Amino acid sequence: MRSRLLGLVLGVLAGCTETFTVPFKDIPVEPPFDLEQQLARCRSGEEAWRGDPKAVADLALRAKLDIHAAPWMASPFHPPAYEVLYKPEWGTYVVRGYVYPSGGVMRYRVKVRRYHEIWYPIEVSRYKQHEMPHPALED
Repeated sequence: MRSRLLGLVLGVLAGCTETFTVPFKDIPVEPPFDLEQQLARCRSGEEAWRGDPKAVADLALRAKLDIHAAPWMASPFHPPAYEVLYKPEWGTYVVRGYVYPSGGVMRYRVKVRRYHEIWYPIEVSRYKQHEMPHPALED
């Protein structure tokens, strides 16, 4: 009884919604064959952006996704929109989200790997989340 009441209270506090997640197919990215050259260009300042995992993730998303699939792509790179995270099972990854006017949320993730001072992408993935009223509480 106590856990049922706690569940009801938590449901009310959470807005009585249930989150549905729709994953899209992951897009593998081939590791670059010219890491030494990329490193040299980064160190010379020619491609300094390669040292920023957020910039690398932004470029990977723009290269691997259709611009119509991500409405924010028409805007210039905005570093605060990205977050660099780490999970032991994935390694380092960069996340960016977008909230549609309908309330749906699209999340983009780029797994990145480090080579000395530069980063390169190895996988792009995305999923859509939408909150719906909890069916048990609609009656």
